[in-house]
Amino acid sequence: MDLHYLEIFNAVAKYESYKKASEVLHISQPALSIQIKKLEAQIGLKLFDKIGNKIFLSENGVMLQEYTKRIFSIIEDLETAIYDTQSFIGGTLNIGGSNTPGSYILPEVIGEFKKLYPSTKFSLHIGNTSEIYHLINNGTLDIAVNGGSCFYNEHIYVEKLFADKLVIVASPQNPYCNYPEINISDLRKMSFVVHKTDSQLYTYYINFIEQIKIPENINMYLGNVDAIKRAVSSNLGVSLLPYVAVKFELQFGLLKMLNVPEVHMDYPYSLIYNENKALSATSKKFIDFVRSRI
Repeated sequence: MDLHYLEIFNAVAKYESYKKASEVLHISQPALSIQIKKLEAQIGLKLFDKIGNKIFLSENGVMLQEYTKRIFSIIEDLETAIYDTQSFIGGTLNIGGSNTPGSYILPEVIGEFKKLYPSTKFSLHIGNTSEIYHLINNGTLDIAVNGGSCFYNEHIYVEKLFADKLVIVASPQNPYCNYPEINISDLRKMSFVVHKTDSQLYTYYINFIEQIKIPENINMYLGNVDAIKRAVSSNLGVSLLPYVAVKFELQFGLLKMLNVPEVHMDYPYSLIYNENKALSATSKKFIDFVRSRI
């Protein structure tokens, strides 16, 4: 049974007038009459009686109208439920972040978002840039913020949020902290604490030493930024790190930033998600929120 025919019948039955129903449905009266006849032929029942110039529901028409009222009431309820689902801000978001944004940017953003939308729950996965990309690519994560530069498949949406600066930090005990400026020859003498070799921060360290033409001098490889900061604080070497990851330690004097006028390196953060995965209303709202906060 064609739902369109039932919709037309429902309007004619409601107004008991082809003229009024045609105005409401924006269908000509002859076309309306033809489609009612098709419905009657389809179900094998006469639905209207005509007395003079007026039409009235037949007994069969009254019976069918009771059902169509229920059908269209259910459809209306369904449309309302769909709209509510599409506009509801809540549920669980699976968020990803590479080491720096995952540890030092996203927790604060998530906290602010939850104050506005307390029904939202978050699962935050922190990993290196390639791991986060893989989890976005296979649909495990809804949205992520990745640090550094990475090649992405064409179905991955990538939007640069902002560029952090990479800084060289040292322990306050390190004698180089007393230098007003650090030159290239000074950097040659320093040993570095670096992130493990599959990370973007290690890649940026390699780019850094190649840019200023100094030899690799690594004292220690560590698996996360917090461990690197602890090692640097213990004067086990200096490190090249994003400013956002060390601003707290710099503010409270736990680390010192070396002044290296000859070196300027940016470290970008990008919003990514899989365009082949449907975004919920909550995901869209969080994406807009990230854009406004980062």
